[in-house]
Amino acid sequence: MSMKKTGQRKPSQAGFSLTELMIVIVIIGILLGLVFSNLNVMGDAQNLKAKKEVGDLKIKLEMYRADNGTFPASGSLNALVNNPGNAPRWRQYMKELPKDPWGNDYRYLNPGTHGDEMEVYSIGPDKREGNEDDVGSWQL
Repeated sequence: MSMKKTGQRKPSQAGFSLTELMIVIVIIGILLGLVFSNLNVMGDAQNLKAKKEVGDLKIKLEMYRADNGTFPASGSLNALVNNPGNAPRWRQYMKELPKDPWGNDYRYLNPGTHGDEMEVYSIGPDKREGNEDDVGSWQL
């Protein structure tokens, strides 16, 4: 005679409960959020560095104009480092020209295209000119 005991349970089945799966998914989501927010911080830091360098170059160009009566020819940021030969009171304004945070040369226009007398800018991380990723003196 076999008697069935009441309250007896089946052996546990291997696997994860819904609660355990939800906890793992939430943890993964938090980690992904931290990673992507750090990427945004890096992009913001690079943009800030580019804006600072654009501002510095603009100041050096203003100094050049104060000394020589005019800005260098368009595209000639090198005039801040080497004497262009036509500047009566030239002095070395910089030891070398910086690269933008993305490894590109800064660009210089005289006259500017955004209503400024002259403009200094970086083409930004996408390396394409004329879009919202450009960092320029007109934004300062």
